[in-house]
Amino acid sequence: MKGIGYAILGGVFLTLQSTANAAIGTRLGTWHAATLTQGTGFVAALVILWMTREQSWRKLSQVKLRYRLGGMLAAVIIFSNITAFHNNGAALTVSSLLIAQILATLGMEKAGWFGKHTLQLRLPQWLGIGLMITGILCLSF
Repeated sequence: MKGIGYAILGGVFLTLQSTANAAIGTRLGTWHAATLTQGTGFVAALVILWMTREQSWRKLSQVKLRYRLGGMLAAVIIFSNITAFHNNGAALTVSSLLIAQILATLGMEKAGWFGKHTLQLRLPQWLGIGLMITGILCLSF
């Protein structure tokens, strides 16, 4: 249950961040907004890390380089979200983002990328995804 709470909190904050990024992007530009967001996020994470006195940096060499560079993906994510937000509005952007995340995650799980048993999708799961996509189509017209 704790994980669901954090997921909901993350979803709310993602929406708030998208709104703030769009406002910054309107005034300064999209890449400026991405830079500001990444910079303030880095500072906030660094302060929290310092406050919790986490000492895991010694294990950094155990993390593959491609995962260490994952933060670079955030620049593309922020740019895409800001651009989509300006073109589509908040509801359609967030809805489309969620569907894209679900489909990408299902594909990755199905391929076994997360090291667990491959996911077996049955009719109810496919119907649920179809209903979500139908909901997005209803939002866009």
